[in-house]
Amino acid sequence: MMKTKYFVLFVSFLFMATMVNAKELSLKKALSLAVKHSYQIKQAQATQAAYEQNLKTAISERLPTLTVTAWASYKNKVPSLDINLPGGFSFSKDFGLKENYQTDLRLNLPLFTGGKITGGINLSRATYDYYQSLANASVKEIDWLTRIAYLNLYKSDKLIASAQAKLKRANIVKKDVQSMFAAGAADSVDILEADLAVTKGELLLQVMHNKRRQNEITLITLLGLKAEETITLTDSLFPIDEKKLQSDKLSSSKPELVAAKSAIQINQSLVNLNRSDFFPTLVAFGGYSYGKPNIDPFHNVFNDYFTLGASLNWSFNLGKKTFSKVSMAKFQLKTAQQNYNKIDEEYTRQANLTFEKLKLAFAQYQTALREYKITSANYRLARQKYLHGALSTNRLLEIETNLSEAEAALATTQVDFYMIQSQYYYVIGSKKLEEGL
Repeated sequence: MMKTKYFVLFVSFLFMATMVNAKELSLKKALSLAVKHSYQIKQAQATQAAYEQNLKTAISERLPTLTVTAWASYKNKVPSLDINLPGGFSFSKDFGLKENYQTDLRLNLPLFTGGKITGGINLSRATYDYYQSLANASVKEIDWLTRIAYLNLYKSDKLIASAQAKLKRANIVKKDVQSMFAAGAADSVDILEADLAVTKGELLLQVMHNKRRQNEITLITLLGLKAEETITLTDSLFPIDEKKLQSDKLSSSKPELVAAKSAIQINQSLVNLNRSDFFPTLVAFGGYSYGKPNIDPFHNVFNDYFTLGASLNWSFNLGKKTFSKVSMAKFQLKTAQQNYNKIDEEYTRQANLTFEKLKLAFAQYQTALREYKITSANYRLARQKYLHGALSTNRLLEIETNLSEAEAALATTQVDFYMIQSQYYYVIGSKKLEEGL
């Protein structure tokens, strides 16, 4: 008896020692820490930021382009113009200068591109929306994984409490058996059975503590905390009632669906962009030139001039290249549309299946609750009968085992319900996934 007492005290001391400096954690705080730590989210957000800059680049194509060119050079020879006149008169003039300086500024403004600029902007915006949706999907996934890890740790705490209660009951039975043995109302077999029940209870408690630590490490990793840290959960699960069995439709804002819609927009933009190759490109331009000799190759002076004009460029591929590119883009658009329909159907199916699992989990919880009430009452009556000598030790321990199993099942089914509920929130894209318990 003293050995068992010391064992319980030792295990409790170790557990309490780890709890002294434990980090108190609510689910809301855990979700925040997990999102901040996730490398998956950081990678997705970095990609999103890159395509945001790509969108800004596409929009800037609407604005004028200024080109500046400046150069200087020296020639050791320049051509000369020699003229001989009647009467023996002649003169010679260099055409150009040995030293040349030139600066040109040119401003180009697209007036008509057949939809190339608009198509490029739409393509960049749809691509940005696509990667933004992927970043949001990463956040939702981390929220879901964090909720599951938090609930698993909560379940471990409940199972530890159940194992402690089982060990406490086993010790009470052992004490009763020893008292009855001393009074001659029990034999050595009863003593051994009671010892065996205590031994199994001690092992179960150790197993539950070990499993809790494993679940704790999983949560710690998700949150980016130090491996040696311990966690104390501050949230508690509420009793489950039928109000929690609320079905909902698949959210149109679910990131995976939004990404699929963005993929459609990407391919629609590609159709328009390829179609713009059928049209000419009209660009207005203005320029300013300064240097020497510039436009006056005969005088060694600096001069300048302005230029205004427009250019039209229209090219065709005789092998129907543009037709083929537009046709290919249209087929890719149909592929994206069918992919959206497939994703929508798949998540709708998953939502319906998960809700059925949720209803089953609720029924299992109700059954576990009834079994716990029955086995608790049965154990109280059995112990009274045992103390009056109307029940064997073996039978009492069997009834206690039933109570322990019912106690553990109640804790398990309650947490399982909330875990399936979290999965349901994840599948339908509910904002409740980001909330606490």
